[in-house]
Amino acid sequence: MKQLVTTPYRPFCNDLIEKFNGTLKNMLRHVCAEKPKDSDRYIGPLLFAYREMKQDSLGYSPFELLYGRTVRGPMSILRELMTNEKVEPEDKTTYQYVLDLKDRLQSTCEMAQIELQKSHIKQKKYYDRTKVRTFEKGDEVLVLLPTD
Repeated sequence: MKQLVTTPYRPFCNDLIEKFNGTLKNMLRHVCAEKPKDSDRYIGPLLFAYREMKQDSLGYSPFELLYGRTVRGPMSILRELMTNEKVEPEDKTTYQYVLDLKDRLQSTCEMAQIELQKSHIKQKKYYDRTKVRTFEKGDEVLVLLPTD
């Protein structure tokens, strides 16, 4: 983990949080359109839905990165009931489970780092497509200076 420090009361300084807030607002907007009186009851399920969705930049959901396994949410339970497939739990000692979980988390984090680097390269290519303005001596430009 790496701690990021941003300026207080300046939300635009932290673009990741702003992106999440925009996504959550959009989800809440849809719920409020359907059930405006009960919208506060859906914040928990909306956060659960967000945490189980695979992120494009990482290739994993936040739940997978935190717990090292896929979430067994309502949709997967419903699928199991409809298809009559049973997921058999493996019998392991607690110590073996912790060791396996540690290995799974380590490999998941390494793969997420690789996916993040791929995403970074793709985003850099997109960003670099924009033209860089160059000025020659004698060109007219508009300069905005701060005033009191």
